[in-house]
Amino acid sequence: MKVILPTLGAIALTGLATPALAQSSQSVDIIGTAEAFCTLPDSWQVASTTNNVTASQFSGKTWTINPALLADNTGNGIVSGSEVGIRVRGQGRCNTTHTITLTSANGGLVHGASASNPPAGFQRTRRMTYNAHWRDQTSWGITNFIPQSAGASNTYDHGAKAPPGVREFDVRMGLLRDPTVGPMLAGSYSDQLTVTITIPG
Repeated sequence: MKVILPTLGAIALTGLATPALAQSSQSVDIIGTAEAFCTLPDSWQVASTTNNVTASQFSGKTWTINPALLADNTGNGIVSGSEVGIRVRGQGRCNTTHTITLTSANGGLVHGASASNPPAGFQRTRRMTYNAHWRDQTSWGITNFIPQSAGASNTYDHGAKAPPGVREFDVRMGLLRDPTVGPMLAGSYSDQLTVTITIPG
């Protein structure tokens, strides 16, 4: 017995002296930034037309309205409750909230060579209506913008809402065929529509 007891005591002391395993942890942050960008189409294709407008009337970035849709053979402007229109579509990109602005250079379809007022009894303008929005997203863009003067513009701003996840942008142009005060002055009529996308800040 005297031999065994010291041995047991030595074993017990050795177990008490064993240290606990140490533990240490650190964290590392990973940060990245996706740059905001928006692009409009470089080219356009006809998506739809109404009331005798054909795709062949659109080329590049120009819609040439058939004269028969603008005035009759006596020079009087065609009067109809149905507008003639064309919708064009192209590839666009946007990954952040943005504003869409339409600007009409002439404030409608305007005779290019006459003075600010036509000769008495003639008509030198026809009203136009314009839409611009992401494809099938009429709630994200401009609809039924009818410019009243040269340089008129309309801006759509949806605040901080995320953009729709589509990659196509639509522009629609329509000729309103209201009653005219007289025959349309002979010559070329035109307007230039500018679409602008702006990223806030």
